[in-house]
Amino acid sequence: MMSGDGFYKKHKQAIRWSVRLFILGLSIFFLIGGPLPEHAVRWVPALSPLAALSSTLAHQVWYVSLVWTLPALGILLLSLLKGRFFCRWICPLGTIYSIPSQFSAKKRILPWKLNGYLFWFTISASVAGLPLILFLDPLSTFTRFGVLGQGTAHAMAWIPGALIPVFLLLSFVQPHIWCMQLCPLGYMVEKLKVKTPQTDRSIKSSRREILTGLALGVPTAMVLKQNARAVQPPVLPPGAKTLDDFAATCMRCYACVKACPTGVLTVRKEGGLAELCLPEMDFDRMDGSYCEQYCNICTTVCPTGAIQFLSEENKQMRRIATARIRRGACLAWEDRQECMACDEFCSYNAIEMHDGKDGIPLPEINPLKCRGCGACRNICPAVKKGNAIEITPLSEQTVVTTQDEESAVEHGRRRRRWAL
Repeated sequence: MMSGDGFYKKHKQAIRWSVRLFILGLSIFFLIGGPLPEHAVRWVPALSPLAALSSTLAHQVWYVSLVWTLPALGILLLSLLKGRFFCRWICPLGTIYSIPSQFSAKKRILPWKLNGYLFWFTISASVAGLPLILFLDPLSTFTRFGVLGQGTAHAMAWIPGALIPVFLLLSFVQPHIWCMQLCPLGYMVEKLKVKTPQTDRSIKSSRREILTGLALGVPTAMVLKQNARAVQPPVLPPGAKTLDDFAATCMRCYACVKACPTGVLTVRKEGGLAELCLPEMDFDRMDGSYCEQYCNICTTVCPTGAIQFLSEENKQMRRIATARIRRGACLAWEDRQECMACDEFCSYNAIEMHDGKDGIPLPEINPLKCRGCGACRNICPAVKKGNAIEITPLSEQTVVTTQDEESAVEHGRRRRRWAL
């Protein structure tokens, strides 16, 4: 009778492929969601110790709760014992690339292993506050492809999203070209393995990778942080800090875009290199594109802390932008038509209606109550001179306090005494 160990050795390849395909199917299920909670889309990218390390260095503080630390910590511990076990058995993107590699022409179009340089470049740039190529993390790449597959993301998402189709094709030429030559996470788990024999050649190679990554990563990040600013800053999702912090810690996995139920979160199509392909709020994207009052899903799915978790109550008190009425485009102010759409649709009672001299109600936005959610802009029917609601991003999101609410009441009383 064959022992369990003998059976495993004889059928190792079949067992490994069965496990890999099962994990791939499970990961796709997490990505699609189905009956799972919305934050299931976070489970795959949360496995990445590279994302956890880079984002922590960029934040300069450990940003994530113990529960979400455990998956990445588990991969780290596994790597100490088994090295690339994660790559060979677990990584869903590695499984995807391994399928065409089985039919590869076995050509070497990329003979150099660049993954070490990419890893140390990312780490050193993270220390400088901007992990420029964190989007190369394979688990964020896998999650990103789910957003592209649903067909609602902006075309700019294909800039980081093209990694999968490009390397699928290249895998038919050179097997495992991404995993062995380029993947920074694969390099990380390989180097973590204890008792790995070190030769003079491998020591020199590692030293060269570290020095090159440091020499390129830190100055590149510092230059881009100073000079790659957006002409028109975006409206960031609730829970984001400043634009610099968000650009530094977002891994472009688009879990937030995938999870957003109203479709207001999309992929940024303009801006400097530091802000390239960031998620942003686009209130003109489709009907219903606004930040819904009772939704905090985007704050629950971010795997890197770029979007901090907010409870539903705290999210409702977060001011993400400011809105104002463009009187020259407003149906009430300009055309003297009775229109109260913005007032009826505002969840925060930030629209105040005042009777004009001809009895037409005139809307005005109370800045102390407004959260910048974009609901008023989304519902505004004005078209002749463009939308009558203008949304302006904040340099840093603020919290509406009880004192603000009380001041808003007094502000409204004063506004009613206008000479209209």
